[in-house]
Amino acid sequence: MKKLAMMSFALMATCGLAFAASADFPINLKAWETVSQNLKVINICNLADNDLSEIMLGHHPEIAIEFSAQTTLPISFFLKGDLVNLVENEQNFGAVKIVQTFYARCVGQELVLSTNLTNWKPFLEFITGNLSVSLSIQEGTPSIVVGAETNQRP
Repeated sequence: MKKLAMMSFALMATCGLAFAASADFPINLKAWETVSQNLKVINICNLADNDLSEIMLGHHPEIAIEFSAQTTLPISFFLKGDLVNLVENEQNFGAVKIVQTFYARCVGQELVLSTNLTNWKPFLEFITGNLSVSLSIQEGTPSIVVGAETNQRP
């Protein structure tokens, strides 16, 4: 369960950073284009913590992590800094459900994604979406609402 939480956190953190980045962000496409043959596919639910760490560091570009449709992954969230800090709490922040099967690899320092194990794209070319932060009054109490919409680019 802990490894699933860490991977979902890493994916969510990457999503958040991608939405803040400009669409004109330069990406080197050549580092991973030729490594599609001889891929080993491992489902996210079958990874050990140390294996995931090695893959996320880019030490195993020949391994693709499979996120199967209908898989549910718990979400962990942190917020800290000199302006706002998240109050620690024991509750689960929810979960994400994978709608469509996709694969992720780390080649060097780059995260690349695919739906078919053949056509790989950097994160910013694979996913598009919006990130929003707003203030709301819920049950008479002011609250901060953070939301995101993610879609696969055509």
